[in-house]
Amino acid sequence: MKSIAVLILLAFCSSSFAWTSTAPQTREYVFKYSLSGKTLEIRKPASSYEDAFEQAAQQCFKFYKGSGKVSEDRGLDIIDVCANPRS
Repeated sequence: MKSIAVLILLAFCSSSFAWTSTAPQTREYVFKYSLSGKTLEIRKPASSYEDAFEQAAQQCFKFYKGSGKVSEDRGLDIIDVCANPRS
């Protein structure tokens, strides 16, 4: 009987670790871009660098592209800048 109580207590204690919050930590990442004399700094809170980078790159492209269409060369320049932020 005593061993069953010990096993139940041990099972309860080990399972209580699963109840703790496993939410990823959010951190703010800063990305800096510069193209044709226009500079842009984007701060993105995210749980990982990759998530923040993807969101910042999309925002960078929209910023430098503007509302109209751009030439292929200009588009490639924008992609190159947004894919390679400065530290």
